[in-house]
Amino acid sequence: MQLKKPIGASLAEEAKWEVDSTLLFYGEDNDRVMDASLMTSVRRVLDEDRSINVSLTVDALTGATPSGAVPANAVQTFTSPSGRASYDIAAGDTPLDDNFLDTRVALTAGWKQSLGENMRWSAGLSASHEYDYLHLGAEGRLEWDFNLKNTTAFVGAAYGKEDLDPVGGVPIPLSPMQAADSDAEGDVHGGGTSESKDVVDFLVGVTQVLSRRSLLEVSYSYGQSDGYLNDPYKILSVVDPATGAPVAGPVGSGLNLYVHESRPGSRTKQSLFAEWRYAFDRDSFALSARYMTDDWGIDSQTVDARYRWNINERSYLEPHLRWYTQSAADFYRTVLFNGDPLPQHASADYRLADSDAYTAGFKYGRRTGRGEFSVRLEYYHQQGGPSPGAAVGDLAGFELVPPLSAVIAQFGYKFGF
Repeated sequence: MQLKKPIGASLAEEAKWEVDSTLLFYGEDNDRVMDASLMTSVRRVLDEDRSINVSLTVDALTGATPSGAVPANAVQTFTSPSGRASYDIAAGDTPLDDNFLDTRVALTAGWKQSLGENMRWSAGLSASHEYDYLHLGAEGRLEWDFNLKNTTAFVGAAYGKEDLDPVGGVPIPLSPMQAADSDAEGDVHGGGTSESKDVVDFLVGVTQVLSRRSLLEVSYSYGQSDGYLNDPYKILSVVDPATGAPVAGPVGSGLNLYVHESRPGSRTKQSLFAEWRYAFDRDSFALSARYMTDDWGIDSQTVDARYRWNINERSYLEPHLRWYTQSAADFYRTVLFNGDPLPQHASADYRLADSDAYTAGFKYGRRTGRGEFSVRLEYYHQQGGPSPGAAVGDLAGFELVPPLSAVIAQFGYKFGF
């Protein structure tokens, strides 16, 4: 939206600050991942054609996350990511890595400017840092209006460079987990200290006014990632093909045989997105759908619906419902079987498995004399699909990809001056 300069107003009078802050809590069940996040965005409108935006996000993540290994009928021992300690998982329990602890700091800065009456461009820089991760990125976008400003076309591009320096070093793909403090060739330290990847994204789309009350947006995006795409903390269990029980690991390690995952060194993603918005006399409704496919074999569909009920001039209630489903990656494996040749690529990361998920909740907002505050509360549930190898021996009695539930709570406040 362009701000119109009042007649006789000076540049100082026209300058405006907008501050938007949110505090978010995300917590998974069974003492899994918890995230407390604080984000503050500051936007300054310099004049009717130019604005600048800066945002800062700080995330504190704790809890336990699935390592990729499967349950067993006996206690299992695993090496910590540092390679200097070990931890035990009780018989029948899903192996969770409880060493998950990190703080993420992300900073973005953007500039937006008009190019005449019907065009706008924007550009931004981003940086994100974690204990073992660094991201640097840049993006740009161009928009232009035509058809009496009833149609807006846009194109955009983004580039990101990501460096990963995992705790304990980069593991060699499909190499066995070694005992703590092992110096054996091929141990967790054998793959080097750091790796990197490059990510490029392109976007093109159009927004069309359909009527006085409705608007449609359609877009296509293309993404290419190249470099190190493994998760260095994920492993796979190697089990007996008849009994489903873990087999012995490296001689003298005292561990079962677990190998580090291996993913392709490139990934291409394409997606189609459409959103329809409709304004009633008082309320509004938005419905969107996204289809994504990639060359890893994953296809996903997302449907998202929001209804904004304006209770009165100052407050509103916005119910929200989201549904998501995806197919498994071609190289997804629940386990590897002892004696079979090692595949070129394999991962037991549940994020690459067949899954269905939904999110349901609401957002309540209210305007005050100084700004607007909002409260969002949502429930998330994810259910895994069939698990390759799940019917073998002992594994038939375990839930290899257990369901996941989480609660999302967010408080926001924004104001201008």
